[in-house]
Amino acid sequence: MSSQQFSKQVDARLEKMREITMQADQFERRMGILIFAVHAPAPFSITDIQGAVLNTGAQSIRTYLLDLMSLGYVERETIWTYQATDKARQLFGGAA
Repeated sequence: MSSQQFSKQVDARLEKMREITMQADQFERRMGILIFAVHAPAPFSITDIQGAVLNTGAQSIRTYLLDLMSLGYVERETIWTYQATDKARQLFGGAA
């Protein structure tokens, strides 16, 4: 095997590892929001998440919330606020 072929194999493996790491990061961000949602005493906003969970842009948080909503773990309370669903509370052992 030439050094160029070896280099390409290493680059491909590094790229795969980077993708896996990014997927893990995305999962952890969604999990952080979900844990926050389940333990929130009242409906919460994107600003609440920014202050307590993630220091990132509103659009990113909105995307994570939309993902959690599509899975049935979070629901929109008002145009600006969200809350955990019974499904999410049951997942974490809370009362439904």
